Amino acid sequence: MRKNTVWLIFKKEFVDLLRDRKTWIGAFIIPIVVVPLVFILLSSSMSSVEREARAYIPFAVQGDSKNPIIQQLLQVSGTKLLTPDNPIQALKQGDLRAIVEIPANFEQKLNAFQPLEIKVWYDPSNQKSSYAQGLIEETVNNYQQSVVVKRLQAVGLDASVLHPLALTKESVASDEKLTGSMLASIIPLMLVLSLASGGMPAATDLVAGEKERGTLESLISAPISSGSILTAKLLAVMLMSGVSAVASLISLSIVFSFAPLGVSGASFSLSFLHPLAFVLLLFMLLLLSATFAGVELAISTFAKSFKEAQTYMTPVIFLAMVPAYMLLPLNPLDIPFFYYILPIFNGLAIFK
Repeated sequence: MRKNTVWLIFKKEFVDLLRDRKTWIGAFIIPIVVVPLVFILLSSSMSSVEREARAYIPFAVQGDSKNPIIQQLLQVSGTKLLTPDNPIQALKQGDLRAIVEIPANFEQKLNAFQPLEIKVWYDPSNQKSSYAQGLIEETVNNYQQSVVVKRLQAVGLDASVLHPLALTKESVASDEKLTGSMLASIIPLMLVLSLASGGMPAATDLVAGEKERGTLESLISAPISSGSILTAKLLAVMLMSGVSAVASLISLSIVFSFAPLGVSGASFSLSFLHPLAFVLLLFMLLLLSATFAGVELAISTFAKSFKEAQTYMTPVIFLAMVPAYMLLPLNPLDIPFFYYILPIFNGLAIFK
């Protein structure tokens, strides 16, 4: 296998890929545009749901609606007391967010130191209903605390006797470690998906596409070794995968630069990356891109047509997603050793 021959074939394949708009759209444009758009839409959707949940909280009461807990609840902005004919049905349909049942003779039993049970019906499949349930629970706890304080004062005791211990929390994690922890849960997932999907259009076109166009036969019939052809095509697919991964990193950097990381005291920074760590990550990136490129080229070679190759490529995404999601909740210190032996798992583990 001659290096000059590999280079010539690689340049030919690269020029063909440059002329193919769909390849660059899939490898570069989509990661640059779609990733920030997904984050923006998710953030906007979650904020919208939270605003709506806070702005309007309709609930119903079974029992005394003049109860002090209900009156305290009505002081919260957005709460509204409704009286539907069928509260349970209204709750299921979303017209109500919660139903509060106040036991009979509430004040008398409370003054007689008898235990009371306040029941709340809500729909856990509805986020807005869950928020209403949390608000009611907080209101009941606050009222309960005020009752306890009054009872203690009646016997000459201070409320502090209920809290003899104070817990103070001190973090040993630096801002860089907090940032790295957050990035380690997102970047490996985005990178491996970009590596898997970025080279698919190129791999599909370089073998299955050429078979349909009839250009692969002329290339094979030339006085060139099959190893040179395969190496050049592998490098071309690896290049497109790398471009897609870099595009995803750029888009993530843009998102994290303008949006909070969701970790208190952490801001976007890559200062924790030492040169040796950066070289190791780059090396793993190349190995992962070679892995996915090899699998995708094998699938493209096996397929008899361009469309058939596209169909066969779909499981490659799942091949990338399974280890990514399995490692997603794990702390880097808790990753089992055998993950470093398994293909794809090991690259993701080192990224984390």
